[in-house]
Amino acid sequence: MNERIDKRLLDEVVDAYVDWREERAAVWGAYARWSSAPVPDCPLAFTAYRAALDREECAAHTYAALMTRVSAAVFQIDRVVSG
Repeated sequence: MNERIDKRLLDEVVDAYVDWREERAAVWGAYARWSSAPVPDCPLAFTAYRAALDREECAAHTYAALMTRVSAAVFQIDRVVSG
């Protein structure tokens, strides 16, 4: 991988990490709203909480996939350098 591709990949990783952290915070917010919702509002609040969990899971998978690519690139570079 050349330097330009490395930088682009690392930028994607940082963006994915920030996205995951934001979704993680949204999960906690949705959980707080669900746990304190009046009984009639609980089903809707729970649905919002589940949606937040799904978004966080998607963001986590995206981040993990990018980190797998980084790991593979580092391993490949290490193999070339160490011969």
